[in-house]
Amino acid sequence: MVSILFFIKRKKLLKDGTAPIYIRVTVYKLSSEFATGKSVNPSHWLALKGRVKGNTLYNKQLNTFLDQQEYLLHDIALKIQQEGKQVSAKEISFRYKGKDKPNIFLLSLYAEHNEQLKELVGISVALNTYKRHETSLKLFKEFLMAAYQQSDVNVNEVDLVMMEKYKHYLMVVRHNNNNTTVKYIRNLGKVFNIAVERKIIASSPIEQLHLKTMEVEKEFLTGGELELLSKKEFSIERLEQVRDIFLFCCYTGLAYVDVHSLTRKDIVKDGEKYWIKKARHKTNNMCHIPLITPALNIINKYSVHNQATGRLLPVLSNQKMNAYLKEIAAIVGINKNLTTHCARHTFATTVTLANNVSIENVSKMLGHKSIKMTQHYARILDSSIANDMLQVEKKFV
Repeated sequence: MVSILFFIKRKKLLKDGTAPIYIRVTVYKLSSEFATGKSVNPSHWLALKGRVKGNTLYNKQLNTFLDQQEYLLHDIALKIQQEGKQVSAKEISFRYKGKDKPNIFLLSLYAEHNEQLKELVGISVALNTYKRHETSLKLFKEFLMAAYQQSDVNVNEVDLVMMEKYKHYLMVVRHNNNNTTVKYIRNLGKVFNIAVERKIIASSPIEQLHLKTMEVEKEFLTGGELELLSKKEFSIERLEQVRDIFLFCCYTGLAYVDVHSLTRKDIVKDGEKYWIKKARHKTNNMCHIPLITPALNIINKYSVHNQATGRLLPVLSNQKMNAYLKEIAAIVGINKNLTTHCARHTFATTVTLANNVSIENVSKMLGHKSIKMTQHYARILDSSIANDMLQVEKKFV
């Protein structure tokens, strides 16, 4: 009674040379056709089987997807029959596309999600998390207007093709790199997951999108560069101040938001040693950091500021800090992109691991939940390798 056929339209190739795959549902010689949101290399298509050939991972996944859609369509037809209604190609198509469900618009759902995040800021959500999702919402809205001339879209109408266009938009029009693009799309994916949980859609269109972050080598200062920066004398007070805050982050591993909010209450004396004991703003995990002499010297240098404002150090806005750090790098002759995050990497690598501090202790000081997180910051220096191999060499002498 119900016939399901998958086919391609070779005359409607996409920009990448692939052909979109369509479904034709036929009931009593009446048919309905619609796109699957998938595409394939035309040379891989087996018309008689309505499937793709080859043993590549993508082709295997594609055949599995087509099998699932065929089962779903037959299941829809069975449900219509069980309801005592007339089974037709149009009704099957209507339900498959989710048009029997209420119209739920993606950006409206995203706005609802963000409003809930906003209410949780400072409780269980970091302010930057909320801001990141606001930016993601704004970007997808811009994309819809640029690509489709519409301000919102029904969740059921978002398919793989649209998401691939969005990925292209972020990288080509917005000039985002691969990892930033992946982050924005995954942010949007959280809203699709909400739609799945509420049974608005059967699955997220992002599941079929090939998303993979690339390993990026983060910059950090070497021991020589750190010494060069610390000994440099500045005639401009604001540059000296920013340099000192950057060095403090290098000596403690604190992120910008944590050093900005640091107060005298976060400094605890245990015996003869002073510690920073503070919950990280981003994760709320406690970090326990012994203050080494250069860090204590910076605190003492700005003790007057501490008495006047309550904050431990005169930290400027992150935007100004990073702008002045570029100026400082040029003056000192360090050909690296100095940022507050670069300082955190410097602490993990040059200040601690290179001086034989265990990665477990480094992880604790950084306030990480696991060592796996710390490994993103940690870099094995050539000096560490050389020292280790020197011990090996002694055994062969």
